[in-house]
Amino acid sequence: MNTAVLYARFSPRPNAADSESCETQLERMRSYCAASGWTILSEHRDDGLSGSQAANRPGLQAALAAACRPATVLVVYSLSRLARNTSDAIGLAARLDAAGADLASLHEKIDTTSAMGRFLFRLMASLAELEREQIAERTSDAMRRHQSSGRRMGCTSAPNLWAGKEVVCTPFGQQPDPENPERMIDDPHEQAALRYMRHCRRQGRTYREIARLLEQAGYACRGTAWHHQTVSRLLARSS
Repeated sequence: MNTAVLYARFSPRPNAADSESCETQLERMRSYCAASGWTILSEHRDDGLSGSQAANRPGLQAALAAACRPATVLVVYSLSRLARNTSDAIGLAARLDAAGADLASLHEKIDTTSAMGRFLFRLMASLAELEREQIAERTSDAMRRHQSSGRRMGCTSAPNLWAGKEVVCTPFGQQPDPENPERMIDDPHEQAALRYMRHCRRQGRTYREIARLLEQAGYACRGTAWHHQTVSRLLARSS
């Protein structure tokens, strides 16, 4: 018999009905668990909180901690209650899967404890990955066209309030030309990291494996740590 952890979130909007309040969501999830024969371990909720930041939702963090155990299902009313978009929901589901847990969403009729539920969720994940890759390809094509004429690409200059000067963002693998700040040249250290990523990918490594190998090899990144989504985006842009 599976055990279940319930999570509900409701962010009220002006003039909105409370038909999907946390209590209403929990009632429907309790009925679903009873029909499925699941024992409810705990219930968690975030009232009046946006879904944009998972880390700022204590109820979600507690639910994930309780659900990350074998044969336990995290039950939500809909994926929109769990995360702000499909990509974020897939990332949270991957965390559950790594712990041997499952995910059930009533609205989308997804239940990864069944073969069909796992298939539907993987299909959603594949479609989300395809959308990300297509966006990255279009961005990469536009960047290459501009870079071929020596134009610097990246975000616009922004004031650095701490240093009292401007900071210019450039694409990974490149840096401003010291002799002409309007142009870009290759950054040897970041280019080496890109070559290593492509080498690992040709060997059949997954994006998660490549991110871990980059950390182990000591390649510097522009964030706090290498992430599989960063590796996927950089490889798409540099292909």
